[in-house]
Order: sequence, then C-alpha cells, then structure tokens
Amino acid sequence: MKKIYALLMLCLPMLGFAQKDVTFIVDMRDYSGSYTTVNLNGDFNSWCGTCNPMADADGDSIWTVTLPLTADSIEYKFTLDGWTGQENLTSGSACTKTTGIYTNRFAAFTGDTILPGVAWESCDAKAGQVYLTMQVNMSYQAVDSTGVFLAGGGNFGNPGDNEMHPIGDSIYSITVAKDTGFTSFFTFTNGACPSWGCKENLAGKPCGDPNNYNDRSTGSPLYGDFHLKTCFGECTTDGTCPVPPTPVNVTFQSDRNSILGTFTTAYVSGTMNGWSGDADMMSDDDGDGVYTATLSLLPGSYEYKYTADSWAIQENFDPATSDSVCTLTTGIYTNRFITIGAADTTLDVQCWEECGPCANIGIEEEAASFVVKPNPASDVLFIENTTGTTSNVAVYSITGARVMEATFDAEARLDVASLPRGMYIVRVQNGMTEKVVRVALK
Repeated sequence: MKKIYALLMLCLPMLGFAQKDVTFIVDMRDYSGSYTTVNLNGDFNSWCGTCNPMADADGDSIWTVTLPLTADSIEYKFTLDGWTGQENLTSGSACTKTTGIYTNRFAAFTGDTILPGVAWESCDAKAGQVYLTMQVNMSYQAVDSTGVFLAGGGNFGNPGDNEMHPIGDSIYSITVAKDTGFTSFFTFTNGACPSWGCKENLAGKPCGDPNNYNDRSTGSPLYGDFHLKTCFGECTTDGTCPVPPTPVNVTFQSDRNSILGTFTTAYVSGTMNGWSGDADMMSDDDGDGVYTATLSLLPGSYEYKYTADSWAIQENFDPATSDSVCTLTTGIYTNRFITIGAADTTLDVQCWEECGPCANIGIEEEAASFVVKPNPASDVLFIENTTGTTSNVAVYSITGARVMEATFDAEARLDVASLPRGMYIVRVQNGMTEKVVRVALK
C-alpha cells in the first residue's frame, strides 16, 4: 500500500502538466505607433522576445496565436518586434499580476482555452467591440485546396470571403470583431464553392437551424466574446470529432412520365450536395421514364427534391395536401425528406411531385372497385376487391419505402399493428384498375 500511495503522490503533480491549447487575442486598432509583428512573451518561453510571433492574416489589426502550454497559469504580455516595444500595464488591474517592479498579464486555465480578446495595454476589449473566435476541427475531411471558410448568415459572405487558418492538429481558426449586440447565423465551408455545395451538412442536428438553411447561430445578442470549438458538420463544443460512420449507397428513383414540359437532363438536388442543380445527374437507361442515381451518403437525414436542367425545372409541393406525407416544411421551403440507416438502400420509385408511385391507370374511373377501410386504422386494414380479378396491394411509408404487400382475390386483411403510427400510402391495382389512398395509423 505504501508503494501505491507513493506512486500516486508522484503522479498527481504531473496532472497539472497536461498540454493545453491556449488562444491569445490582442486588438491593435487603437495603437498609433509603427510595428511589423506582435509577439507573445511570458514565463512559458523565458521572455525570449521573438519566439512566439502572432498572426494577422486578414490584416484587420487583430492579432492571434494558439500555443500548446503545459502550465496551469502564466504571466505574459504582448510586445512589438521582439522587445522593440512592449505593453505598460497598470498594477492592480483585473488581468495583471505584479511581482516586484514587474506588472504582467496573468491567466489561469485547466484545459484548452480561448482567452478573451483585449485591446493593447488594456484588460478589456476595444470599446464597443466583441470578438468572435471560431475553431473547427477538420479531422476526417479532405480539406479543399482553396481552404476552409466562415460564411453565411447574411453577415459572413460567401464561401471564400472569410478564410480560416490552420493552428495545428487539423484545427482551423478565425477571429473577427463585431459591434456589441451583434448576432448572426453562420456556417463553415470546405472550400470556396460558389454553389455552396461544400457547406457542412447539419440537417437534423441540434446546432443546425432548419428555418435558416440548417446554419449555426451565435444565439442572443452578444455583449461579450463568442467562442466556439467544434467539428465540421457536427455539434460538438469541445473541438473533438466523432469517428464518422461508413457511407452507404442510396439509389434515388424518380418517375418523370407525368412531368409537364420537356427537359434535357434529370438531377437530384438536396442537402447532400448543397442543393446543387447539376452535381448529381440521374439516368434512364431503359427509356421507361424512371430516372435513377446512386449516391454514396453518410447515414443521417436529408432533404431533397428532383430537378432538371440546373433548376430550370423542379418539383413543387403543397404541405396542405397529401404532399405532406413525404415532405418536410422549413420556412417557405417544402422538400422531400429521408432518413438513411447503416445499410445500402434503394428508395422506391416516386412519381413527379407526388408521395409514392404514379397512379396513372384508371385511378378515378374505377375507384369504387376497391375499398380500403377503416381510415384511420389501428391494428387491421381491410381491402375489398369487386373487380373479380386477382389484385395486388402495397403499403408505403412516407419516405416511399414499401413496408407491406400482398396478392388477394375478394378481400385482403393486413395486420398493421406492428407498423409505427403515422401516415401511409396504400396502392391497390390489378393491371386495369388502380387506387391510391392515404391512410393514417393511430
């Protein structure tokens, strides 16, 4: 026991020496002198002068640096061109520590930390300003040759406008100053893509706002700094990235026989490709009017719709009608919606601008030939057939997946008790007559 206790006593002091990534921010906009580079000096680098230069890559006079430190607290100050110039700090101010004749900045931290942005020789930000520092982990991403960017929200421009800069370990960082009270949506893009196809996909995730293109948000108006350490396409807040799931093959099928007007090329557009109008082309190899495309997608939820000729033609849905059973409405946009699991998936054929297969052979003329009851249903669904011909019945989920089917003569009895509650599409046909009914399971 004495040996174990002695080992514990040796290990405990070492806990304070774990490496921490610490980000420093100084706003030089009010400094009137001349200089070339801002340096960070402190007891962690023996006040060496030029060892740790800071960076101002976008030329806005806000200098930053992120350093791996092992101490739990440090004394430091900002200097100019080594020791050509240095801060003169007021003893007793909130961010300082005075030892003998030296007054330096002081900071303590227990883990990775983004320190508050400060003005030169001040413990506070530049008057009327807040600093937004965003750091995104690009692990498991093939970073585009053009870089990583902050964009969107009406305040951060297009992909390519606000470049983020690597600070090590696949982390990209940016610090911007805004007026107090600022708030905005924003997103990260892997590249400078005009089509927004390289935007991170946060659809269905808690940090993506479905009413604002699934963008992130700074939240309520800011009266202090905003710090975010996250992962590209994820909602983590500690800068880590979960191991990504394995992509699966998803085959989309669009029956375009009922489309009005002519088109040249069919596409599927959605959150999986940044709503690109020409990224994922569909083909109709056998000429039957049903177009297909197989995409490699990560498991998760996606919004999409079928389009043609780079958005010259697109599906339009009305959520007040039966269109609602296979769509999701966010703001003014109503799109198809699908959740992909961990296995390869072939989606059932979807009729143009409809939820489910096309009903194009005698659907209204002989509607009385089939009776589907009760509606809403609970445990059992009955289908009556008065055509005198063997018929088929199929039940589809709102995503278009066939969940049940049967062949019958006079009557079919479908046990639907095990199906999740919600809306379903029932299609009954015999080659001459067809009926499509939307049924609710309660």
